[in-house]
Amino acid sequence: MESITTSASPIKKIAVPIDFSPKCENAVKTAVQMALRHRAKIFLVHVVNPYFITDRAGRQIIGGESISKDIDAAIRRLEGLRDLLSERHPNLKIETIVQTGLVTDTPNDIVVSHHIDLAVIGTSGHQKLKQALLGSYSYTMLTSLNCSVMLVPEEFKTNSFRHILFPVRTLNHLRTKLRLAIAIANRNDGIINLSGIGNSNNFPKLKREFLLLKRSLRNRKQRFQSELVLTDDNAETISKLSNEKSCDIVMLNYEDEMKWKSLFAENFFKKIINNTESALLFIKPKNTVTIEPATYSGYDLTMPIPG
Repeated sequence: MESITTSASPIKKIAVPIDFSPKCENAVKTAVQMALRHRAKIFLVHVVNPYFITDRAGRQIIGGESISKDIDAAIRRLEGLRDLLSERHPNLKIETIVQTGLVTDTPNDIVVSHHIDLAVIGTSGHQKLKQALLGSYSYTMLTSLNCSVMLVPEEFKTNSFRHILFPVRTLNHLRTKLRLAIAIANRNDGIINLSGIGNSNNFPKLKREFLLLKRSLRNRKQRFQSELVLTDDNAETISKLSNEKSCDIVMLNYEDEMKWKSLFAENFFKKIINNTESALLFIKPKNTVTIEPATYSGYDLTMPIPG
């Protein structure tokens, strides 16, 4: 395995999409603590939907004026949140962004244009069956954003990540994942729980990579525990281990399983989201993406905050 530099944190810019619902409060708290530990900058992001309603004659009856009011209200609320956080944490670097667009597309435009390393998104915890079948906001963000994504349940009350679950279930991007796990562990005085998880078909290859990771952690004198688990259901096993070990965060490769089941609750991502009580960090290596000019008309406001 290649050498890994642990001095500099790979987390330098953190985005928090905010819809002003209660579930966002915990995401903001978690993102703030991470930013302070990693000396990262926070971007508070709100997207205003540019909706228009016309009557039967084609005359616009709701649109520009309502959107303008929504934008002004969002600006005031984000500025208030920024000022409150700055007062509590004078060294915290914060920028607020208010844009119009689709909530499924615009956050990713911001992620790419601002070179975001991590998006922290609040969830309502255990999803209802209807949400699991049709897809929730957090699931949409997870699958659409071009950066690593952390999902933070509304009831998650831990301010640090002392117990880190590192499942080895796929072999892709393990070096990136290990570097991030070490950075988080070092900044939280944490311990890494390395768990090789697989079935009889992939177990030999998985075990080899698992042993290489153990050696790498041992050579770096990193605190860790390790175990190998043979299972036919990776999601169920990871959720069980996370809950049994009272883990604060689970680090997962961004690779779904049984993609043909993506419309149902049984796919890997949705099973993990539905059944795990800790924060979930999905590692997504960045790709080079070109943003096309916006095709809608309306407002596009970016508000940089100095410092």
